[in-house]
Amino acid sequence: MSLLPLRKTHHLRRGRVSLPGGRYFLTLCTPARQPVFAQESEARRVTTALHVTHAVGDIDLLAATVMPDHVHLLFILGQRLTLGQVMAKLKNLARDGGKVSWRWQEDGFEHHLRPHETTEDYGFYIFMNPYRAGLCALDATWPWWICPDEKRFVFPAHLGARVSVPVEWLGDAAEVAANIATGE
Repeated sequence: MSLLPLRKTHHLRRGRVSLPGGRYFLTLCTPARQPVFAQESEARRVTTALHVTHAVGDIDLLAATVMPDHVHLLFILGQRLTLGQVMAKLKNLARDGGKVSWRWQEDGFEHHLRPHETTEDYGFYIFMNPYRAGLCALDATWPWWICPDEKRFVFPAHLGARVSVPVEWLGDAAEVAANIATGE
């Protein structure tokens, strides 16, 4: 008899909404938050998987960032695969069909954006994640930020020609994104 709590991750799939054309925010983690993606080769595997899944139209990737132990992504679900199938495909491609030794955590966090939620807020959160975690200097560019079309977001235009992220952006991400979107 184990003293560890029984995981009930299968409950996460109950009520899963998988709508073609739906907007989704996902977080996929490594077990025990192992920093697998701190290795450039492994981070590159994940970015390649995201680009491939986007290129074939299974998702319309809006933004993603690969952190040392997890990945955040924001996308519009394509017509061909369900949300669960997209998650499985991404995980399999990133692991090169199982040819690597590391594994993904069994489940991840998924959120179907409601009509009143903006992709701007989620995109900004994803962009700021490595800066807020102290993994990247404000005057540097996080190498694992992916945004196929930055024109979909307002906040990159506020960076302008400068590379530096304003220190004010380290505050409450939702509040900052709302201020940027309203021009404050």
